[in-house]
Amino acid sequence: MVITRNLKEEIIEQLKTKELVRIPASEEDYFSVAYDIPFKVEYHENEIVTMGLASYEHEKITAKLIILLSQIFEIKGIDYDILASNSGVQIPKFEGGYYMPDVIVMREEPIFKAKSNCIITNPYLIVEILSPSTKNFDLSEKLPEYKLLDSLHQVIYINPKKVNVSTYTRTENHNAWINQDFYSLEDAIVVEGISIALSDIYRKIKFEK
Repeated sequence: MVITRNLKEEIIEQLKTKELVRIPASEEDYFSVAYDIPFKVEYHENEIVTMGLASYEHEKITAKLIILLSQIFEIKGIDYDILASNSGVQIPKFEGGYYMPDVIVMREEPIFKAKSNCIITNPYLIVEILSPSTKNFDLSEKLPEYKLLDSLHQVIYINPKKVNVSTYTRTENHNAWINQDFYSLEDAIVVEGISIALSDIYRKIKFEK
């Protein structure tokens, strides 16, 4: 096993030249550094995965989504909690999977991983803010894992670089999901039957030319 200090140093050193770092590691290795690094660190199929600190625009959209989602659940009169990216989600697979979505909505009392008070197993809604370095990982590798969560009702992906929002909503058929993609500020996504305009999600976001 890689000792904790050297593994942390390896991650930080690789982030100096890479936007996305993936290091083979055991679950024990992951937890030895997960609480000791000041940015999102995830665990996927026996690899530690991290992209370092989030961008300013990324954090602006995250904060905006927390506000917009809070308004919806208040309007609906639904009991809820909203968590930001310092909380983790455990995927119910033998080899273990631990992700840190940018926003998590809870509609039930949290069920935590054994011996943890920050890694939950029953999220209701998840939001991920994409980046060029993590887009493929988020959509191709993490999304199928999220769909294994029985409690999960909806996943929302937001591109901070351009107008592009994708939603995945579970249907009455538990294994069937509806995917919708939106590309205009005049479009709107639907959460709990209430529309959220993309113009509100991207308010004051400056896109790169």
